[in-house]
Amino acid sequence: MNSKTFLRIACGLMVFHLVGHLVGHFTWKDTDDSVLRDVIQKMDTHHFDFMGTSQTLGGHHEGYSVMLGLTLIVMIIITWIASLQITNNSAVKSMVLIIGVFFLGYGVVEAIYFFPLPAATSILAGIFMIVGGMKRN
Repeated sequence: MNSKTFLRIACGLMVFHLVGHLVGHFTWKDTDDSVLRDVIQKMDTHHFDFMGTSQTLGGHHEGYSVMLGLTLIVMIIITWIASLQITNNSAVKSMVLIIGVFFLGYGVVEAIYFFPLPAATSILAGIFMIVGGMKRN
């Protein structure tokens, strides 16, 4: 396989991750667990002062989730563009390697704070990007 193929596979993995993330983003409050429902209700209604504004933990959770979704969209676009330009372009290869390492780090954070599926998806995307960035074709 050539570099372009490796990067396109990484894009596919990131799209899969994005779709899963969006499902989680829009359904995280759906639960039959009465204790969890109470916690979520408190997260959304209890305000506290933070950095000069009134916030809720639910709002923070939502905001970070939106930021992650936007980050994934931008990384998918950048990776797709890089797949079109990577052949014998050392600057693009360097950028792809950096983004690949970024996704390895993403995967580690996801393994620690979330669950195995997004972690594995990010780590695999990072590996495919690193391999694609290191290929000579």
